[in-house]
Amino acid sequence: MCAVEKSKSLIAPQILEILQAENKDQKLRDFFSDMHPYDIFVLCEDLGDAEITECIKALGVPHGIDVFEYFDDDRREEIFNCFSREWMADILEEMDPDDRADFVKFLPKAKREEILPLVARAERLDIKKLIEYKEGTAGSILTTDYAFLPPDITVRDAIEKIKQQAFDRETIYYIYVIDSERKLLGFVTLKDMIVAPSHKMVADIMLRNLISANVNEDKEEVAKKLNDYDFLAIPIVNDLNQLVGIVTVDDVVDVVIEETTEDIYKYGAAGEYIDYLKANSFHVAKQRVIWLMLLVFVGFVSAWVLERNADLIERVVALSFFTTLLLGAGGNAGTQSSTVVIRGMATGSINLSDLQDVIRKELSVGIMVGAFMAVLVSLRALFITHGDPRLGITVGIAMIANVCLATTLGAVLPMMFKKVKLDPALMSGPFITSIVDVFSLLIYFKIAMWVF
Repeated sequence: MCAVEKSKSLIAPQILEILQAENKDQKLRDFFSDMHPYDIFVLCEDLGDAEITECIKALGVPHGIDVFEYFDDDRREEIFNCFSREWMADILEEMDPDDRADFVKFLPKAKREEILPLVARAERLDIKKLIEYKEGTAGSILTTDYAFLPPDITVRDAIEKIKQQAFDRETIYYIYVIDSERKLLGFVTLKDMIVAPSHKMVADIMLRNLISANVNEDKEEVAKKLNDYDFLAIPIVNDLNQLVGIVTVDDVVDVVIEETTEDIYKYGAAGEYIDYLKANSFHVAKQRVIWLMLLVFVGFVSAWVLERNADLIERVVALSFFTTLLLGAGGNAGTQSSTVVIRGMATGSINLSDLQDVIRKELSVGIMVGAFMAVLVSLRALFITHGDPRLGITVGIAMIANVCLATTLGAVLPMMFKKVKLDPALMSGPFITSIVDVFSLLIYFKIAMWVF
């Protein structure tokens, strides 16, 4: 048992004991006083919803809300329903704007309509604005808790304004300069503010050449910009260049994890991401069976190729000994090249304009790898046939051809998917393998007919 699991098993009973005691709220606050909200979440996550609710209420605002935000949406909803309506409103008012908008979208419509009228007007308007942004865009992950200044005040006055804003802002390291119509003019860093002469105007020290993203831009592109420019946050503007929010680096980490998970599921032909342990077996099977049925139909083509060459296999039975070996080698080689290319496109190191270079490289790699493997299988075939070179020649040439074809197809097919605006990860390892199997058999038996 790991250290975290040990501490959970030891401390959870203590929390339950405190919940039964008099003056439990003060005792819970004392118990959790030196802990980070995440550590409190870890210790409480195995408790019942009612017990977690008591812990959050005892911690109060904002610490209890910080703990609440660590739970996933399903568990949040269960805990949320244990609160009074007034506490529900307090939770929504205190949550981070982006997390709050995601959670409100997750809630059933009836619950939304019941609680939102109780939320303070400013937060209610903020929620309504954020939930309208299309899923998968910069707007869907932005927060409106940003620091801002007008351009026509002195550094001395600007620092006082930032002190007033600092308490409830996501970050104050980047401070955005906007005009009366909220149009983005530039930004200053906290360091710039501290070292600048106090009589200087903000307009004189701000950086005007700033990088921003449009509210409708894909969130993956926003994540890439943050990574490329090594920012802690990036401003998000609308079509009128008005500042509507910021995306911070912690939001981007969530995006990267989400997109990587999605790509892994697609590449493994496992369907869309679901919470594996919480999902029932029928739903998991439903996710997988569609792809597997498609692969079965591709397999029918391979079976047809074998059927069409039954006479040749009857005449040269030894040909069947190497069928599985050739198919496995081709499938593995194709999966290797597709993995490298899909990852390269995801990180931006490989673009569609590199198609010819990719083909050349994979062909040369295929020839070299195929040649090494061909020597091995040819020697094995020579041993089986007691010196008759025909099977060795057939298997050797087929191995080189199969591996070359597999590496090239594995690289080209994902790029073709990208060109027609489809996710390259859809060109999954099993799908590549099934396609390569068909062509490998065709090549193998065509070479065998020539040689024999």
